[in-house]
Amino acid sequence: MNDRNAEIAPRKIISTLRRYNLLPAIVFLQTRRKCDEAALDLANDKTQPFDAEKIDKRRAIYDEMADEFPEITTHKHRKLIVDAGVGAHHAGHIPAWKLLVEKMMAAGLLDAIFATSTVAAGVDFPARTVVISNADARGNDGWRSLTASELQQMTGRAGRRGRDNVGFAVLVPSPYQNIRKVAELLKSKPDALTSKFRATYTSLLNLLDAYGELAQVREMAEKSFAFYHRPAPGDKRDLAGGIWDDFERRAQVLDHYGYIDLANESVTADGKWLADLRIDRPLLVGEAIREGVFNEASVAEFAGMIASIASDADRNYGEIRTSRSLADRLNSLESIIGKVTTVEWRCGVPPIEDMNDSAAAAAERWAQGMEWELLVSRTKAEPGDLMRLMARTGEALRQIAEVRGANRSITAIASAASDVLLREPIR
Repeated sequence: MNDRNAEIAPRKIISTLRRYNLLPAIVFLQTRRKCDEAALDLANDKTQPFDAEKIDKRRAIYDEMADEFPEITTHKHRKLIVDAGVGAHHAGHIPAWKLLVEKMMAAGLLDAIFATSTVAAGVDFPARTVVISNADARGNDGWRSLTASELQQMTGRAGRRGRDNVGFAVLVPSPYQNIRKVAELLKSKPDALTSKFRATYTSLLNLLDAYGELAQVREMAEKSFAFYHRPAPGDKRDLAGGIWDDFERRAQVLDHYGYIDLANESVTADGKWLADLRIDRPLLVGEAIREGVFNEASVAEFAGMIASIASDADRNYGEIRTSRSLADRLNSLESIIGKVTTVEWRCGVPPIEDMNDSAAAAAERWAQGMEWELLVSRTKAEPGDLMRLMARTGEALRQIAEVRGANRSITAIASAASDVLLREPIR
């Protein structure tokens, strides 16, 4: 058959599954937008059956959760999930909304959920059927083929424990479908486990401070999962050297900036407080603190600067701009990035990612007291993305606030900024 046919409308997919008693279903689609559009398409289909009892039960769950999470009362899909019994679930939705969808699905009150492939790994929805419309997934570097493990996680959602003897996986034609590829993946062995062990400035500082010599740090690296499973040519001795190289390069950078004394294999006083910065890009933040970039910043400016480096560099958080004062401070931070990157490049350490000005602008406005609904409206960013940005930035600010030995004025403003960023509905 031709597996590159035109897409089938969501309402037709669900109607067909209902005819064969294959609901409830999780329908995996390739983008967030398509998930939302599919839920709307199905909700607008007047041929779908009407079940007053289920509507009442869904409304009761919605009202109960709205009391605890008032932010869902302004969600654009609040009416369709109650009246039509369908929902979209992806990273662009706020956490409280996803929790509502999960709770209704677990109670058997939804006919269909439209989700991206990332949902398969994180949520155990009770579904009789999963529908797969594409053999690709979207990552940070663009589109790529699904892995065997990802596809197996998706198909593994099929079948409700204690209710279904068999779960069903349905492949539907679409311009993005490749049935032959899916068939190959289903027969493939699960992907090999990949170690997430990485040499970081923070881990090096803490290990060196704890053990007092680099030989002990290297020994710890050799005990890691990465040492035994990282694919590389040669024997384990070669492998250990490859892993250790990452630590050695970072040691050279830290020695350059005076956070460690490489000759004496010791952590300096500044290195001890930098070791407490368990955040992304601690060296950048440490140098910004030492060079006074954060001095006399307002709470909102400080929140914006930290958001610019704590966020995903390639994520768009909206269409508003930073204030002029924050823009000037970001320029100073950019200068620090240039200096650090030059040293890292010379030592063979991968360069720092660019700052994210849209993240800085969104965090600045939120820290200034803008209402959540207005922030979402003004930025035009996905609410879920904004929530993760504020939560991630707020946690980074908490880490800075708790650093022992750092500038007290910096830790105080970090504490104030974390409090204002982590207000409701951010949790």
